[in-house]
Amino acid sequence: MKHKKALLAVLGCVAALAVPAAVMAADDDAIVIGNTSVIDTVDPVHNGSNAWSLTADGVSETIFMQDKEGNLVSRIVDSIEQKDELTWEMKLKEGVKFSDGSDVDAQALCDSMNTIMENNEMASTSAGVITFTPVDDMTVELKSERETTVMPSVLCEYSMVVLKDTGDSNYVFTGPYAIENMDPGVELDLVPNEYYDDKASERSDVVIKAFGDAATMQQAFESGEIDMAFTVTPETAGILEGEGYTTKTFDAGYQYFMVVNSKENETLSDLKLRQAINVAINREDMVTALKGGRVANGFFAQYYSFAGDVEEKYDPDEAKSLLEEAGYTDTDGDGFVDKDGEKLTLKLVTYPSRPDLSVLMQLVVSQLNEVGIDATTEMTDSIGNYVKTEEFDIAFWAQHTCPTGEPTYSLSQFFRTGAAYNNNDYSNEEVDSLLDQMGTLPAGDEKDQLAKQVQQIVSEDLPVIYLVDPQWHIAVSDKVADYEPYNGDYYVVNAELGLN
Repeated sequence: MKHKKALLAVLGCVAALAVPAAVMAADDDAIVIGNTSVIDTVDPVHNGSNAWSLTADGVSETIFMQDKEGNLVSRIVDSIEQKDELTWEMKLKEGVKFSDGSDVDAQALCDSMNTIMENNEMASTSAGVITFTPVDDMTVELKSERETTVMPSVLCEYSMVVLKDTGDSNYVFTGPYAIENMDPGVELDLVPNEYYDDKASERSDVVIKAFGDAATMQQAFESGEIDMAFTVTPETAGILEGEGYTTKTFDAGYQYFMVVNSKENETLSDLKLRQAINVAINREDMVTALKGGRVANGFFAQYYSFAGDVEEKYDPDEAKSLLEEAGYTDTDGDGFVDKDGEKLTLKLVTYPSRPDLSVLMQLVVSQLNEVGIDATTEMTDSIGNYVKTEEFDIAFWAQHTCPTGEPTYSLSQFFRTGAAYNNNDYSNEEVDSLLDQMGTLPAGDEKDQLAKQVQQIVSEDLPVIYLVDPQWHIAVSDKVADYEPYNGDYYVVNAELGLN
């Protein structure tokens, strides 16, 4: 499908915010994608997860990105060179523009990155705060707080979104698409960014719709309301295949794990209890229930060279022994252990946008019951905010742990003392030291081994409990039959989508 080029000075109202952009005029032949969620704000500066979503939706780009083969590439940077331990120099490419037609020059990029550094704590996870300074129109100096030898990977972290603040917290970006209209949390209407490349006129418009449950998304796909269902449950994928539809299975790059609330929870601060929970879990049953994936061996998908070497075992008898060592026994014969007259009941929580996690949570309830631990369950729409309330015991979590192709970032996010996602205040001096050492090393075997050590220590301390290295499933119509997902759900809407 070809588009007629039309310059729009101002986009339509987006959640009561006018978002200026130069884009292609929309038409009726849009690609419609069903997803488990849709953004409710265009602000990636103060909302870290929103930065991920905007790039997944094809609206924004980070300075470096991964291609389909996992190589780091950049439309923004021509070359980057390390000058000393903390200083880098970056030459920018000519002709790169924001979706309003303005240039991505050194000053614009520095304004963008310094704003993010000042307002988004996740941006300083790997190398500390980075200061961006223009040297000339197309040259930028970077000074980091901590040493890193892999600055391109740091600049691939999902908070490093290239943006321009056009006033009143309105932003324009550099991705292949721009936002035309948004019904917050419900629907996102995208049109090709005219300034992205010379193929802009060939791209289809895109509509992303949110579906709260798998059954509703399945019905929408079967009725032809959507062209792609991203993602569907294994059961739904099987049903659709049986009906003659095309489904695709791929390694998600995510890890499923449980965050243990030992921050101010005296019960779960007991390591023996955490160990009992860990060995009470039958992960093979989880893989069977999800109809794919692998038992996790650490914090990363197993195709990475730095994936862990952790061997998770299932041993309910050992779980019962550990509970006894922690002082928990069944004193009243009701099948559940208690201590000091109080039954051990754990509150489990997860969120609906990752349906697999609900399956795992119900399995864990049964498996904990088998060793005498009672459990309740709860769903929340905002797991990130929920875990900060401390009103839970175990949170089921899905995380793309390697969006940059490098291990330091996610390990630092979750396990460095005081880091952004370290919600249970986990602190281990050896882990902090290993993460510091990783920052001084280039990619390779030595860094991989340090990453494996961190994962092993975490498996012993159990601030999180590794579960599954998952596979995901999508369904596609004939219109997008050639679409191939990569890097999990990070680049759902990419520059190749819709090209004829």
